[in-house]
Amino acid sequence: MLKPMTRAVHFDFHTMPGIDNFGENFDAAKFAQQMADAKVDYINFFARCNIGFSYYPTKIGVAYPGMKGNMLGDVVRECHKRSIGVTGYLNAGLNHELAIKHPEWLNMTKDGKIYNFNNGGNFFRNMCYNTGYLDYFVAEIKEILEEGVDGIFCDCFGLRPCYCMNCIRDMKEQGIDINDDEAVKNFANSIRRKVMKTVRAVVPENIRLFFNGPGQWMAKDTDSHYEVECLPASWGYDFFAPHAAYARPLYKDVLYMNGRFQMTWGDFGGYKGKAAVENDFFDALTQGVIPMLGDHLHPSEIAEPDVYRDLAEIYAKIEKYEKWTSKAKFIPEIAILSEDDLTLSHKGVARMLSELKYTYDIIHKDGDFSSYKLLIIPDNISLNENHAKKLKSYLDNGGKVISTGFSGLNADRTGFILPEWNFEYLGNVSNKADLAVSPGVAGFTTFFTLDYDAPEVAKMRYSQYDTAIRMKPLNGSTSLATEYNSYFDECGWNGKHFVFYTPPKASTGNSVVAINDKQNVAHISFPIFLSFTKAFAKVYKIMVRDLIERFMPDNLIKAKEMPSTSRITLTGNDEYKLLHVKVTYPEMRGKLGIVDEHTELPAGKKLAVKGEYKSVAKLPDEQPVSFEVKDGYTYITLPEIVGYDMFLLK
Repeated sequence: MLKPMTRAVHFDFHTMPGIDNFGENFDAAKFAQQMADAKVDYINFFARCNIGFSYYPTKIGVAYPGMKGNMLGDVVRECHKRSIGVTGYLNAGLNHELAIKHPEWLNMTKDGKIYNFNNGGNFFRNMCYNTGYLDYFVAEIKEILEEGVDGIFCDCFGLRPCYCMNCIRDMKEQGIDINDDEAVKNFANSIRRKVMKTVRAVVPENIRLFFNGPGQWMAKDTDSHYEVECLPASWGYDFFAPHAAYARPLYKDVLYMNGRFQMTWGDFGGYKGKAAVENDFFDALTQGVIPMLGDHLHPSEIAEPDVYRDLAEIYAKIEKYEKWTSKAKFIPEIAILSEDDLTLSHKGVARMLSELKYTYDIIHKDGDFSSYKLLIIPDNISLNENHAKKLKSYLDNGGKVISTGFSGLNADRTGFILPEWNFEYLGNVSNKADLAVSPGVAGFTTFFTLDYDAPEVAKMRYSQYDTAIRMKPLNGSTSLATEYNSYFDECGWNGKHFVFYTPPKASTGNSVVAINDKQNVAHISFPIFLSFTKAFAKVYKIMVRDLIERFMPDNLIKAKEMPSTSRITLTGNDEYKLLHVKVTYPEMRGKLGIVDEHTELPAGKKLAVKGEYKSVAKLPDEQPVSFEVKDGYTYITLPEIVGYDMFLLK
């Protein structure tokens, strides 16, 4: 049985040579008690770092110079005395001490380099998994397991195409053209899969295993759980939600590994503060996942006392909710389709649906989306005949679909994938919108007007900030937005002027938003979610919301009085539901998202949850909250909320 985890900490410990007082003030018993006092019940602790030093008496690796005793083993024993689980961390992609001894085990770039200092940090050289390094890595894991750990964490397990002699030899034997970048990438991915299966075979099923790098879909058959790594202040606060939504349907346990740092990993002197850590943990609760603090231990000390004083207070609050959250599952109503990896489009659709208070999962296109009321296929998802059969069955059984951009087209992109997309595909627009190539030329694209009344936005011609397809609705289908072209087909130097100002000209008669005759498929002609990540245009959000309301008028949560910055979700089971209301949100200061204090929502705001409930109470003290039941919904009058609150609905 896997060691349970509910309140976790992930420690980095990448230690440069030359720390002359290594471990001098570290005491495993004091450290374990520090974790216990902070109400931590699981930690990821270092067995071997990316520099290549082991922190136990290794027989095959390189122990840190001057290390006395067995740091990892002592921590495991002391933590187990206090019922704290311990995963042993090692870096799969980096091992610089080993690389110095075995340069023939290094990844080689296409131009023959094994060192690339332009990458900076520690990623200037990487290990190749298709060498003797694999046998070494497996032997290392077996050695770490002997220390009594409850899990193995394999970090930096990235996809790095390799052109070393081993890889070239094996690719040629398999008939792979080494000049075909995509084929080389696929070969490298097959090697990664081999490594994962090899490691899984030696790690017992009752020991946790996580590969950080391959992503949710690829690792579903090997990983025991999934950890969403995100330092939101620097990575962005929109990273976590879509990755959690992708992991939730695939794994029983999902963790949000955030960080205490002001900037990024290795920021020893950075602490973003208690409110910011709380905000991250509130985000974990709203997504129905387990909170985990990321930290970096000093090479000669235990963890920072004041940080863990704050963590004790935070985890004490979260512990009070566990009576209910431990039995609750996230309740989604919309499925967002994906391929192996998430894109900016997924970040855009997740952000948009979160602002609109819709609950969602992200489902791989080869996964099962049959149970969801609505399916969104965002922007650029390639579909084949097998997907067409699944979509046909889904629609025949009452499902509804919104596709956007190039999604919804057949594999050859000669037309739409099913007759249910009752629209004529007319190819792509001639002028390609690309703000990365032409920064500031925002108007160089096609335009559109909404053909229905939308009082929340101006009645005008709006830009599509990305290249679109052209389409017309066929008999019985309806257009909801009309395409307009520009005065110019090209942007840039024409020999006399730099064509820059490109206003809308006239209607083309094509549609930008259309709904089919059966009222179960809608298509938006441009990648609206990718465009949303660039411009955050309110009109885009209104367009998507209006389509969802047409297809799913009886959605789970109705919260028009709540600010777009708030996040509202529902978890629960057959006995009760948990309504999560988070009102704290980050402020952008320069390029960093900052949370200095919690946002306050005044009392009196109302929202509705689908279902007729007999009681509503604020947790954890079960204080009654005012509500009324009407027309199949429970209308709740919220009390004042500072940061976050959870409500019990029975």
